[in-house]
Amino acid sequence: MHQGSILRRAGPLMLARLGVAVFTFAIPMVLARVLLPASYGTFKQAWLLSNTLFLVLPLGLTQSLVYFVPREPGRTRFWVTNALLGTTALGALAALLLMTGGRLLAGLFHNPELYELMPYVAAFTAFKLAASSFDLAYMAQGRIKASAAIRIASEGFYTLCLIAGALTTGTLAGAFAGVVLATFAKAMACWLMLARPGLAFSAADLRRQLAYSLPFGAAFALIIPQEQFHSYLVSATVTAASFAVYAVGCIQLPIVDMLYTPVSDVLQLGIAEHDARGDGAGALHLFHEAIARLSFVFLPCMAVLFIAAPELIRFLFTDRYLGAVPIFRLAIVTIPMSALPLDGVMRARAQNRFMFRISVLKLALTVPLVWIGLRLFGPIGALGGWICAEETCRMILLARAARLFGCSFVQALPHELWFQTAAAVLASLPGAVALRFAHGPLLAQLFVCGIVYGISYLAILRAMGQLPPLRAWLPRRQPLPVPVPAR
Repeated sequence: MHQGSILRRAGPLMLARLGVAVFTFAIPMVLARVLLPASYGTFKQAWLLSNTLFLVLPLGLTQSLVYFVPREPGRTRFWVTNALLGTTALGALAALLLMTGGRLLAGLFHNPELYELMPYVAAFTAFKLAASSFDLAYMAQGRIKASAAIRIASEGFYTLCLIAGALTTGTLAGAFAGVVLATFAKAMACWLMLARPGLAFSAADLRRQLAYSLPFGAAFALIIPQEQFHSYLVSATVTAASFAVYAVGCIQLPIVDMLYTPVSDVLQLGIAEHDARGDGAGALHLFHEAIARLSFVFLPCMAVLFIAAPELIRFLFTDRYLGAVPIFRLAIVTIPMSALPLDGVMRARAQNRFMFRISVLKLALTVPLVWIGLRLFGPIGALGGWICAEETCRMILLARAARLFGCSFVQALPHELWFQTAAAVLASLPGAVALRFAHGPLLAQLFVCGIVYGISYLAILRAMGQLPPLRAWLPRRQPLPVPVPAR
């Protein structure tokens, strides 16, 4: 299968990812305006607990559908039934854990409001897990458009219910009631649609699914706590209102995941194709191309976000969250590092054991670095400690990738990266000047800054000889073939 066909097949899922990102981004913008900072901080704490259980508990069971269904389509009912029953049972377990441990968790976070809202959190976590097989079951059967439609529709309804509940009542309880309604509706739709052909449980097939998924589940059991440890530690140390500011500063921009994941997946396939032909140089060239494509976007993205951070925070979350600007500026340091699609290289070269060891190392580094950073510098130090652990392990992965490609550490990076870095830095001056003299609404100021920065960045790259002339970007009309008269 060619890369082009893969991208075409993945198109609906990429559009769905874009739609989900828009919906997800709208939620904090509304809640930050409707709720007081303390209540918004409680929302982020509740979401942190729910999301941890949602990501860790399934143990890769839902992902096993994508592996088994295409290979043994005749047993689809068994695979789907096992996943449906398993995730629903795990949802009940999550609800039980939250309800029984709710008082303890609220005490650790020093937030009585969290305990009062725990029944809502337990309910929507259970329903989310019960519905987690919905879109993946359709994607595993090759019904990618249906899977994308389910994802967009469910996220859209979820966002509508949450925002409607918050705006109608002006309370966090109202927002959570909307979440419970939306997740319950998705769980019901999941059961009705997936169980329609009939349920068919198989203990033998379930053992096969678990044998496949448990190694991935074990890795997630390390990765997710490592990624969220800084949030848990800060949440347990500061007030809910202060955690709200911290959470705003750590907001994840959807553009990174939207670009990184498809490029990494296609890179994995491309390296496998080159390896099958014994073309090691071609695999390295493909890795260089992937980095250059991602860094072309991520480097200027980080620079312009750094320049416009105060105006962006004010536009998205109002002036009351301006204290998040230093945290946000530190958090976006990770964006250009995401231009290294190392996951795809490791998967293509079957480095699963090495990746597991890296996950263990990352967790071992994260705990002390985050704790020391918090003690020395407060919440921003905790984030800095997490970034140090994350990027240290990323550099180890890059060194491993260089060894796999048979080149040096520096040779593993494309030369375009250095020109793009220089252009991103040099374009910061005209971008900052444009923002300084821009007037009008915040959105207009951000637009002016972005346009001036973007033009400057492209012009500098063109002056460095890293971009073709503008006329080369314009589509050209192909000449019509001249008919040859028959003899």
